[in-house]
Amino acid sequence: MAGPESTAEMHGIFNTTAAEYDQGGVEFFGPIGRNLVEFAAIGRGDRVLDVGCGRGAALLPAAAATGPEGEVIGIDIAENMVSYAERDAREHGFTHVTTQVANGQSPGFPPGHFDVVIGSFSIFIWTYGPADLEPYSRLLRPGGRFAVSAPSFILKPGEKWGFLPEPVHDLLFPHLVDPKDPDGYDCPYSNVRNNWLASQKLAASTLRQAGFTDITVWEEDRQLVLDSGMQWVRWTQTHGMRRLWQMLGEQEREELANEVADRLDTTMRKPDGTLTVPHPVVYASGHAPAQ
Repeated sequence: MAGPESTAEMHGIFNTTAAEYDQGGVEFFGPIGRNLVEFAAIGRGDRVLDVGCGRGAALLPAAAATGPEGEVIGIDIAENMVSYAERDAREHGFTHVTTQVANGQSPGFPPGHFDVVIGSFSIFIWTYGPADLEPYSRLLRPGGRFAVSAPSFILKPGEKWGFLPEPVHDLLFPHLVDPKDPDGYDCPYSNVRNNWLASQKLAASTLRQAGFTDITVWEEDRQLVLDSGMQWVRWTQTHGMRRLWQMLGEQEREELANEVADRLDTTMRKPDGTLTVPHPVVYASGHAPAQ
């Protein structure tokens, strides 16, 4: 799992982006959160833990699915994220939802407490293999369900990561996989070549080694609809990819942003003026062993 330094960096990135996270008019995390809740088969009365809940993209749909008979807890390392999630849960009238600041790597709940543990675009950040996933199995009752969503780490021919738009892959990929500080946080993007989500087969094998059964791995090509290339750039600066931009000096950051935006505008714009950028997403689930 990620160490203390990376935990501090994750906190800083997501605490800083909380006000803008998923708020720029780009439909991405919300639909994925709803899909994850459906994929995890969350139902009435379930006790659910949302690990790395952010502003509630999966937390709120989970609360709607469980109904007031259920219990939904959202945890996040960033207190600003938790504050927004708590506010939105109250605005929706979800009195059965609680949120708290906590490190998703060690949630600290009693064994067997939950029917479902989910992580929407979160758990992949600090997990690298079976040992990192085992703690979530222990939180589940026998036969309970674990489900995550994440960017697909399947590499296309030429070592091209499908989560990056093809026209700007050569501009951004080196910054993601070759950290400027060799002693810095080994973020999940720098692990893209051997991530546990690098194939459906590897994802299933990793979950199986972590003790899960009845494993399902599903992928979708989520289409991001944008007004401009610069909107895509700004979107990447409001979530985990913000780290890429923070690593650059001001002038290099501005030049790279302009080049990325220009390439997207000139190569991916449709006749109606919009840009549609594919972002492959993977969903993976398994059950805790039945006793």
